[in-house]
Amino acid sequence: MEALRDRFVRAHLLALLVVTCVTSYSSYAYFHPDEYFQVLHLARIKLGQVSSPAVPWEIAAGMRPWMQPAAYVALGKALAALGLRDPFAFAFACRLVTGLVGVATVATFLAATLPWLADDEERRAHVRWVTLAGFLPYLLVRTSSETASAAAFTLGYSVMELAGASRAGDGARPRVAFAAGLLFGVAFEMRFQSAFMTVGYVAWLVVVARASLRSVAALVAGGVVPVLVAIPIDTWGYGELTFPPVEYAMINLFEGAAVLFGADPPFAYLWASPANVFMPLVLVLMTCLFVGWWRHRRHALTWITFPFFLVHALLSHKEERFLFPMVLLVLAFPALASAPSLGRASRVSAWLWRARRGPLAKVVWATSFAGMALLAVYPLGWNHHVPFQRYVHAHLGGELHAHALEDFDLGVPAFAPRVYDIDKDGAQAIADAARAGTSKELLVADSPRVRTGTDLDARVELLYSELPFAGTGLEPTVVSIVDAYNRRARAPLRPLRFRTLYRLRRGP
Repeated sequence: MEALRDRFVRAHLLALLVVTCVTSYSSYAYFHPDEYFQVLHLARIKLGQVSSPAVPWEIAAGMRPWMQPAAYVALGKALAALGLRDPFAFAFACRLVTGLVGVATVATFLAATLPWLADDEERRAHVRWVTLAGFLPYLLVRTSSETASAAAFTLGYSVMELAGASRAGDGARPRVAFAAGLLFGVAFEMRFQSAFMTVGYVAWLVVVARASLRSVAALVAGGVVPVLVAIPIDTWGYGELTFPPVEYAMINLFEGAAVLFGADPPFAYLWASPANVFMPLVLVLMTCLFVGWWRHRRHALTWITFPFFLVHALLSHKEERFLFPMVLLVLAFPALASAPSLGRASRVSAWLWRARRGPLAKVVWATSFAGMALLAVYPLGWNHHVPFQRYVHAHLGGELHAHALEDFDLGVPAFAPRVYDIDKDGAQAIADAARAGTSKELLVADSPRVRTGTDLDARVELLYSELPFAGTGLEPTVVSIVDAYNRRARAPLRPLRFRTLYRLRRGP
């Protein structure tokens, strides 16, 4: 931990801590529905916060673990003891605690990896990459299984590295290896696919590091403990004896359920991963990852990340979040790919090292910081409508009685209010009911403008919209940009929808 005493390192970690805390408050929309429905929703069911405890099909099939929801249940009970039962306050506390664990993980990872580098210039470049990557605060506060798995595995790897696992003739002592194995086991219980990273690391310990049999056995034994501990936790969660890892493998691999969500070619991650606001940064990281794999074919991080990436590339269904468990480890690859002291330089690695101060680097860091600032203050997410639910909770007392047009997605949303009473009908029928005074007072839609071609269009008054600048002079410009984007959006890009609430003018 000597490296963490450096003022430069501590200043960067402090900056990461501050931005992560701010992001945990602002980022109340989720990145993917599973972040809520397969984690927070389960915790809220156990806390008695959900009136209609419908669950995703994966939960009904008994294939998702309960260890992470159980940890959030414990946090929720602690908040309830303090009189805090608001669902959005609970979600904020979960994000904040998850983010703090993430920052501690980054600090430990830095302590483990900084000794690899020979001079101050290399160390400073490494610190910048590991702490200032723009997506990092947003990723660290996600209450998803991928983020939890990333933190647990990275901590386990860092513990082994700090104990000397990569030093020839040394290696980690069995009790340290056992502790690291516990963390690898937790990572598995958060996200079963992390097993491929653990297998890769164990293979590296045996083949490259030539670790003692006692050390490897202790690590494996430690990994088994959380799996055994999870059995009563999963039994508590499901109400019956269930072993989710087996159910997951059977349903996804042998019954082919994963293919139902789409199939992509093996190289799809090459274009799916950069398809976000951090495209320049992600492209550079991907380049460093491939160069680092080739330059350090015997490095532990290569043996960990390459098999994990390869397996996911070969699986049919792909989503960028599936790679998140290895993202914290990937932040070491700019150093592995380019630092002059870390092996023989190639033309590519030498160019990468020189480019760190060039115009390309300025573009990468400028877009990275802009994205970090945006995500720190704005609840950006996809297909979420959590800001809308937050408005309903705060302004309508958690009850929503409204009309909706026929194309409205009526599925139960995240943080659904206690009463979710929505009637779908045609535009003219709703207008007729409003004229007769028999309609409900509100209309909900997924557009900041109601354009039906009927007299309903003149009967709506905007109350709230998730669209930025809705109801202001900038709204037409923003709407035109969104419409232009939606007309051209193709996978992996997703259409933008902004849930909106209107008041209906009733009577003649």
